[in-house]
Amino acid sequence: MIYAKVNDYEAMASIEKELEEAEDINWYKRLKIIQLSSQGIGVPQLAKTFDVCQATVRDYIERYNNGGIDSLKREYSNGRPPLIEFDKTQWEELLHQSPCQFEKLNTGARNWTQKLLVSHGIVVNSK
Repeated sequence: MIYAKVNDYEAMASIEKELEEAEDINWYKRLKIIQLSSQGIGVPQLAKTFDVCQATVRDYIERYNNGGIDSLKREYSNGRPPLIEFDKTQWEELLHQSPCQFEKLNTGARNWTQKLLVSHGIVVNSK
């Protein structure tokens, strides 16, 4: 069984301070899982209590054990950058053509729909 290793008073105090100051529910949940795990609560019980899968609980514990409290923080990104960046004129040119004219799309559709665009990985951001 895997448990969070909170070995000293200072580490536990740091977790408790973060719990008190936490504004994001997911951050609070991660910290609480570590706190309870360090008190001997098992992975299956934590997963059930916090309604997450056991692999997620193990991931949090392993990350904490290997890198401390900072390793629990998630780094956010804007996601994968678009493969094609069109300006407004280029989008208008594309959308004036029928989808069935593009052999690679392999569709008989004659009009563009949002569902068709999304199914081929085309995302239009309004700026």
